[in-house]
Amino acid sequence: MAHARTEDTASASQGKEALFWKKPRIVAIPVCNEEDHIVACLLALAAQTSLPDRVVLWINNTTDATCHRVLSVAHRLPFELETVTACYPSAIASAGQARRDAMDHASRTASPDAILLTTDADSEVASDWIDSILAAFIQYPVEAVFGRVLLLPEEYRKIPLHLHEDEQSERAYGALLEQIGLLLSPEPHDPWPRHLEHSGASIAVTHAAWRRVGGIPDVPSGEDRAFARALRQNGIAVRHAPQVQVYVSARLQGRARGGMAETLARRLIAQDEYIDDAFEPVSRRLLRIRRELAYWQSQSSFLDIPYPDFPVVCIRRKELPQHHERALRVLKRLRQMNRRSPENFPIETAGQYDIPPPVLTGPEPSVFHGRPG
Repeated sequence: MAHARTEDTASASQGKEALFWKKPRIVAIPVCNEEDHIVACLLALAAQTSLPDRVVLWINNTTDATCHRVLSVAHRLPFELETVTACYPSAIASAGQARRDAMDHASRTASPDAILLTTDADSEVASDWIDSILAAFIQYPVEAVFGRVLLLPEEYRKIPLHLHEDEQSERAYGALLEQIGLLLSPEPHDPWPRHLEHSGASIAVTHAAWRRVGGIPDVPSGEDRAFARALRQNGIAVRHAPQVQVYVSARLQGRARGGMAETLARRLIAQDEYIDDAFEPVSRRLLRIRRELAYWQSQSSFLDIPYPDFPVVCIRRKELPQHHERALRVLKRLRQMNRRSPENFPIETAGQYDIPPPVLTGPEPSVFHGRPG
């Protein structure tokens, strides 16, 4: 009997794998004045071990030679390429609006079983980007997959060492918060190791989940994080897959207000007083976890309790070491209390995933939180 159950489980797993490999894959990319990057972006998609079926370029408010560059390489691409041009009034022109419209356009002609993907026009996805995304969908019961954003090795050298060190410190603290959360509220669909990012440079979502949340939220910037929040608030399972990777430039003039380029340019002049607001005090994280657990329990009991919403509480950079130590103490205490937790559950930083694929050379790449600008 046990042998029969094992065979049934294996058969179901193989069936799910075959199903996902057959799903249409559509990549939507917002593009604005990307003559220096768009060819590399498209060639990276063309080099995928599993190709996209269609790529939609939403070319908006563009005055440079982007369209010419696209035409120069279009005949070499092994997938259907659709280009759409748009010009937004200055009052509403934004990276968030462009991504929302690009993905909405791609979704209109997509089949109900399609997977919608998005990246940035200055990005170069890893050659196994789509393969790794599909592997995450197959391995875990999720409807969305967020990938990691790394700097191209040659771009890494452009950034002062102290900024890389500050970033490492932020991510080390963030990793502790994630592990605390997983001990208090386990997520089998998104276990450790997982990364900490919600970047528009690497999002994949099922068409059904996309429709359920109404697409990308209508915000001028930070639409990637807003989309992640919308997924969570609607109970849609997400995998933060460290194997899904995309490489970006370290440019200082970006397309998104509040994006990576703007953040980097500002920090080159003077480091921010506060760390990324995604990394809240551990006391706030504990409260958030309790409130979210209460919310989901109320949903199963048909109680009308609103989804918990908290004002942002930021940490001063100079106080980060104290917050790190506090989080470390909480994590160790939770381990002592949770006998079910395996002894080898590691206290790790996110830096363990900062090793680029073997084909790349150069120093360890870095990550800047938020969507590349």
